[in-house]
Amino acid sequence: MRQERHIGYEVKALSNLLRRKVLEMTGSTDGDDFTEMQVKILGFLCHNQDQEVCQKDIEEAFYIRRSTASRLLKRLEAEGYIVRQSVERDARLKRVTTTPKADALHQQIMDRISSVESLLTRGVSREELDQFLSTVEKLKQNLM
Repeated sequence: MRQERHIGYEVKALSNLLRRKVLEMTGSTDGDDFTEMQVKILGFLCHNQDQEVCQKDIEEAFYIRRSTASRLLKRLEAEGYIVRQSVERDARLKRVTTTPKADALHQQIMDRISSVESLLTRGVSREELDQFLSTVEKLKQNLM
């Protein structure tokens, strides 16, 4: 029986395989159980260390509610991955920054992502990757 291939299905299947492989290769980090969102927030903070990032910025970047962001940040703070410091211009605002512990974890995660990327793109030429990325961008634009 021949089945018609649907782009949405193929993208979802690839996403599932990628997520499974990442979890398989990373496992638990030093006994800490991180949610995917916590890892994304730490990555966001690490990539924006040169800017003043407040909770509101995280809410907007990830399209999450204030209560969700607050809960995630409280846990990261309690575990020593972030600190919140008052902002001079507005005492109500708190700048969120990473600690050395978070920076080290972020480097481990980036190394693991690099390993997964190498595995994922094995045997794929630069031209094929460029075409794939161009096509993905068009598909995303079609949905916006």
